[in-house]
Amino acid sequence: MISASFNVGKDDALALARHYYSRSPTVRKARLWAQLSVPVLMTLLAALIFYRDPGDSALAIPLLIVAAIWALLYPRYHSWYLLQTAEKMFKECSYQKAFGAYRVTLNDDGIASSSPIGEGKYSRSAVNRVSLTPDHLLIFLAGPQGYPIPRTQVPDTTIQQMKTFAEKRIPRTEPGAPPNAGSADAPPASVS
Repeated sequence: MISASFNVGKDDALALARHYYSRSPTVRKARLWAQLSVPVLMTLLAALIFYRDPGDSALAIPLLIVAAIWALLYPRYHSWYLLQTAEKMFKECSYQKAFGAYRVTLNDDGIASSSPIGEGKYSRSAVNRVSLTPDHLLIFLAGPQGYPIPRTQVPDTTIQQMKTFAEKRIPRTEPGAPPNAGSADAPPASVS
């Protein structure tokens, strides 16, 4: 059994959502479709202009330039847009109630947690994925819901133990970031 206590704020919740959406096949397909469809349509329109009047490139060349710029810059815009939307959603709902002190315990049965809005116990099958980033250990339950454990608040040994424990019991883990020094004033982990 491995336990960690930490505080979750808006930035932690945004990191969890951002990571989820960056790995979501549905979001990736939508981004790729938008990234490629506009340049393809502009290129076809430029080709039509060239075909109808080969000497008139005043409109066709700018269309090709805009198509190239769109294809290059759209992924950044898409990421920014998703982050802005997530921030607006946090302001709309009562998500603020979920910010505060958490305690998460991993054991052979699954995961147990306490948070500002209550307590929960989940079987191992409820854990969808575990990811280690430079700033967080992210434990995903359903969709973008889960636990963003800040690496600055929990000793790195505990983070690594939790990741290893989860990897042995949950088949859907992702490769992780390198060890982090953690916070010197982080509470010690309880391992049993």
